[in-house]
Amino acid sequence: MDLDPAFQRRLKATAVLKGVSMRGYCLAAIGRELAQDEANGVFGRPAFFRAECLALRRKEIFGGKSLSGDSADLIREAREIRDAETQEWT
Repeated sequence: MDLDPAFQRRLKATAVLKGVSMRGYCLAAIGRELAQDEANGVFGRPAFFRAECLALRRKEIFGGKSLSGDSADLIREAREIRDAETQEWT
């Protein structure tokens, strides 16, 4: 799995404090998330319901603001920043 180095350090530290492996910690967290999604009926819903959920999430994250610029350019820029940060650690 390709994780941001800072995120991976946080994950490892938290897992150690809880006395579990990173894998075990991740599996438990994913299991909780899946159970919550199943309880909320996320699986098997028509695509327009998923799109509606994404729209609500987008509104929650961005507060109704639009991102300026082309999304492909924003993604490319974020990847360049990530790659530069990753190279600093290697």
